[in-house]
Amino acid sequence: MARILITGFPTLGGSGLVATKLGLELARRSHDVHFLFYREPFFMQHIPPPQNVTFHLVEQPDYALFTDIGSPYTIQAASKMIEIVRKYNIDVIHSHYTIPHAVSAYLAKQATGVKIVTTAHGSDTHTLGGSPSYNSTITLALQNSDAVTSVSKFLAAETEELFALGKDSVNVVHNFIEPEEFKPVDGKKQKWVIQASNFRPIKQLPFMIETFAGVVKEHPDWTLQLVGYGPEYPICVRKSRELGIRDKVKFLGVRRDIPDLIAQSSILASTSKTESFGLTIAEGMASATSVFAPRVGGIPEICIDEENGLLYESNNLEDAVSKLSKLMADDESRNTYGLQGRKRIIDKFSPSTIVPQYENIYASLLE
Repeated sequence: MARILITGFPTLGGSGLVATKLGLELARRSHDVHFLFYREPFFMQHIPPPQNVTFHLVEQPDYALFTDIGSPYTIQAASKMIEIVRKYNIDVIHSHYTIPHAVSAYLAKQATGVKIVTTAHGSDTHTLGGSPSYNSTITLALQNSDAVTSVSKFLAAETEELFALGKDSVNVVHNFIEPEEFKPVDGKKQKWVIQASNFRPIKQLPFMIETFAGVVKEHPDWTLQLVGYGPEYPICVRKSRELGIRDKVKFLGVRRDIPDLIAQSSILASTSKTESFGLTIAEGMASATSVFAPRVGGIPEICIDEENGLLYESNNLEDAVSKLSKLMADDESRNTYGLQGRKRIIDKFSPSTIVPQYENIYASLLE
């Protein structure tokens, strides 16, 4: 069994959630798992960790000269990694999200010779990777990683191109969904369209509200449930008022009962500008909830159009309204899409399928 140090952001969703759940799955498979974060991961705050899981925090001491430029977290994290590697004889550092974690891991590798694996999750490639402020440094870290993975074929190709990596050099390891956490509810689903995401521009929540406004007159007994918060929250509230559907749009804020809300909903929606994987889409499929989403990024790798839901042309309001209305009107298709979606998640994206792929990568580096 390997001794693995996992680092990333301790966030509620996205890469931080994936990193935390991966570590716990690895611990269940008897690996010795260490987490390094700047605070306790949200997902772990209410459950006791297994005995073979150890948490470490990155110390960020105050220093007057750093007041204006901010604490040099990359260096602080690297120093902590070096300490942990030496003290616990770590075999592999696995960084989730390329910056700053992969850069810190690169520095730790130079000091200790530890093997490093880097997983690109999405915006670290297509947003930060394209910026001159970050590209050269991320390129250095990735080109010196012992293995690079991404969460979809779409993201793998983008990562290889942006960071001058060799063709087919990035391993595709999709995210996994726990079918016992996201599962169908007993009884009939509510007439809810649910979207769970941060209210950031890339998620295009105002477009979702416009789309729903285009269908609600034909389907007056349906409501739009929006879970999350972020900078575009007030814009969305205002738009729902302007379109005369404020009473049909429920702003639920940040919630802990997301699996139950998704399972009760009839349709899981996404209006993202791009998605490297589409974690909530997969969660909806696992819950036997049919999907309404744009045909962008890695989404078509996860959700098959007219098999697990309906995909529309991105930013095409006419197509989005037409597809959503069609899905809302067809109870039989929604039920079929939901059942087929859950089967696809169990077959292709469960921990028992995905986690061994990471184990194989670790093993190949340690041979």
